[in-house]
Amino acid sequence: MKLPTLVIIGRPNVGKSSLFNRIIGRRRAIVDDQPGITRDRIYARSEWCGCGFALIDTGGLLLNSKDPITEAVKEQVEFAAEEAARILFILDWETGLTDLDLAISSYLQRLNKSVIPVVNKTDDQSRELDQKDFIKLGFGQPAFVSALQGRGIGDLLDLAVASLEKESVSEVEGLRIAIVGRPNVGKSSIVNALTGKSTVVVSDKPGTTRDATDTVIPFRGDNITLVDTAGLRRKGRTKQAVEFYSTIRTARAMERADIVWVVLDAEEGMVSADQRIISDAYSEGKGILLLMNKWDTVQKDHKTASEWEKRLRKILGQKGHLPIMFVSALKRQRLLKALESSQNIEQQRTKRIATSDLNDFFQAVIEKTPPPSVKGRFIQMKYVAQIKETPPLFAFFCSRPEDIDASYRRFLERHIRQHYGFAGVPIKLTFRKK
Repeated sequence: MKLPTLVIIGRPNVGKSSLFNRIIGRRRAIVDDQPGITRDRIYARSEWCGCGFALIDTGGLLLNSKDPITEAVKEQVEFAAEEAARILFILDWETGLTDLDLAISSYLQRLNKSVIPVVNKTDDQSRELDQKDFIKLGFGQPAFVSALQGRGIGDLLDLAVASLEKESVSEVEGLRIAIVGRPNVGKSSIVNALTGKSTVVVSDKPGTTRDATDTVIPFRGDNITLVDTAGLRRKGRTKQAVEFYSTIRTARAMERADIVWVVLDAEEGMVSADQRIISDAYSEGKGILLLMNKWDTVQKDHKTASEWEKRLRKILGQKGHLPIMFVSALKRQRLLKALESSQNIEQQRTKRIATSDLNDFFQAVIEKTPPPSVKGRFIQMKYVAQIKETPPLFAFFCSRPEDIDASYRRFLERHIRQHYGFAGVPIKLTFRKK
């Protein structure tokens, strides 16, 4: 059963994202003093008194603006409102009712939805005494809260979940894919192409997608969650607070994903910032799939893809095993194949090799090429075992683990990959004394 949805709506800078973060208990939406910072829908699952619900944060609503970004935000708000079981209409005690509040109120009344007016920034209880301005909106008794201090949140949630159908919060989650990359490489367009909806604000301006948005799609018996992330900036160039928070969110999206799609731009090729993003995902131990987007813009013949792949693998070096796909979000080319490839990568990431199999294989490898001696001291390799999955971790037990050099580590990893696969999966080796 689908979780009932609460949607947070209001004009810019009334504290919508602060309230969202207070309810879910972590900094998920971007919060900044600049009005209108929350550009896209932000989803989270939460629970109150045994009732599970989905919570959606939306961007600041400006009904009469013709700015393209504002128009896109309005479209997102309208789409979120359609999904709402109940709307939390956020108002600001400090500024009082504005003409824009009244216009939004009229807009919400036309939606024929259950609406709770929520007066934020009521940091002093005495402020609640004068309620008549907010009651005249026609939605009934308002809830008075302070998202900053946490005051009144419990009472608000009591109202919000009242009469909503209760549902268990625990769900079996399927494969989670974080879609990451530099600004304007087409991450949101890929999500929209896969879902068939404009679920993420897309603009030609770099960095339009300010925060991570989860979208669940069914695919071949699995529920795949796509996490579309804010564009990653090069280190040292993220100076505005908004971009700083976006970078944090992208890193956190990688942390909670199983597979990371690193989206590259075929019009620019692979640049140093792309390599850093790949390294970050690699360090997290995630399965990785490289998507060269905008492939439709490249003039090509039957050799072009193989030549590009060869060049990219040379740049990747030790990470050259990573799968590379040439896709087009605009033309919807090879995106379903990317989902299929991701399922295969996850199977590789979670598999375990039997200890007996590993030792039978490596006995011959090590006999032929033993580790180099150090100052005349030989290293005896005793046995090997896989001690962990996600990512795979192999422990080599030997007489002098401190003397195993980097080149021999690479030698052993290369043989693991050649014999057992693990394409697209970082594998880790540890050496222990025995």
